[in-house]
Amino acid sequence: MKLYFITEKVTREAMMTVKEAPGRAKGVVTFAASFDVRIIEFFYCNNLFDFVMKVEAPDEESVTAFVMALNKSGNVTAQMTRAYTPDEWAGLVERLPA
Repeated sequence: MKLYFITEKVTREAMMTVKEAPGRAKGVVTFAASFDVRIIEFFYCNNLFDFVMKVEAPDEESVTAFVMALNKSGNVTAQMTRAYTPDEWAGLVERLPA
């Protein structure tokens, strides 16, 4: 499984019902699973992002579809980035020309 981070910002519309956010967050694990995405860790944040999720999925398409569905909900604007372990990163660096 590949590792990804999903960052989210709450929309203005979602802030109007922010008291319901903890309940909405509980459903996100099941929602992610429907895209073959497993949430490893979920954090509430302040400053740059409102939420950060560490997830794993078999491929980028699964995470992309999940992120698109999150954005479609209208509650957040979400972005994703692929994360690499130190060994995976070293393998990428080894592929660079001299």
